[in-house]
Amino acid sequence: MIKPSRILLAIDGTQGSFRAARHAALIANLTGAEVILLHCADPHPSLALPFPAGGAGAMPEYAACPASSAHERMGPARDILQDHQVRYMEHTVEGPAAETILGVAQRECCDLIVMGRHGTGNAGEPDVGRTAEHVVRAAPCTVMVAS
Repeated sequence: MIKPSRILLAIDGTQGSFRAARHAALIANLTGAEVILLHCADPHPSLALPFPAGGAGAMPEYAACPASSAHERMGPARDILQDHQVRYMEHTVEGPAAETILGVAQRECCDLIVMGRHGTGNAGEPDVGRTAEHVVRAAPCTVMVAS
């Protein structure tokens, strides 16, 4: 891997993404790289949810609850980067996660993408999730999947 000057850190508000933030902060400290803190938001997620059977026109229970804002989801990662005195900028982009991560990485000329791992394989074994797998296969740069 070349010495990165720009690291894309994809955050989704999970513990795995915060572990990724710690890895990105350490790499940024060692290399002097700038971090792009990215949160991908689905546009109007409640509109894509199916209505419950027999509930003509009723919204699902979870659609009525306000989603955590991107600012709140990025908070712990932001704290990690600030604690490590890492230069960073924040982006929240609407769209499918994998495609958005790949697009931002290419547009911002990132040398490294750091993200958390999701999903479970057979018998509950940890596995790389679909988003991480898609990014690993199609990325224009090195990808680090933190576990």
